[in-house]
Amino acid sequence: MARPGLRLTEQQRTELTEEFRVARGNKDLDMCLRIQALLHVSRGYREADTAAAIGVGHRTVQDWIHRFRKRGFPGLRKGPFEGGKSRLTDEQKSELSRIIQGGPQGVGLDTGVWTTAIVTKLVKDLFGVSYHPDHVGRILHGLGYSVQYPGKKLSKADENLQRTWLRDELPKIKKKPSENEE
Repeated sequence: MARPGLRLTEQQRTELTEEFRVARGNKDLDMCLRIQALLHVSRGYREADTAAAIGVGHRTVQDWIHRFRKRGFPGLRKGPFEGGKSRLTDEQKSELSRIIQGGPQGVGLDTGVWTTAIVTKLVKDLFGVSYHPDHVGRILHGLGYSVQYPGKKLSKADENLQRTWLRDELPKIKKKPSENEE
């Protein structure tokens, strides 16, 4: 069970007081609130009373105390927080990047584009690591890849034939208003 309250050394109390001044000067009110809560609890007040006094939940104050005990002052900062350790090593990510550079045909696929579903299966087959396709998209983004959309222009289309079709054929097949609509 977690230890109730918070005991601070004089050095920790001094550092927190100084960080409070800095946060106040920077108008970082969230950090001021966290530091005030820690100082309040360290003076012997109950966590629930401190939470009520500053207008946050009891569990929030407990979380701040836990984060301070675990990581010190940096633990009080807002995210982004580190996620879990990647299941792919840096070498595997480099290998994946090299494979993606080679294109899908380079690994024997008959498609011209990578999709997250294809890369997900590739990662599972090559490295034995399962990911959700959405997460594979985040991994690819981290490797410097972005979503690419195909252009709307057909590369082998004859522009003159397209214009002729739009001018002559399309009007013939478009729905014409009935006599009742006029």
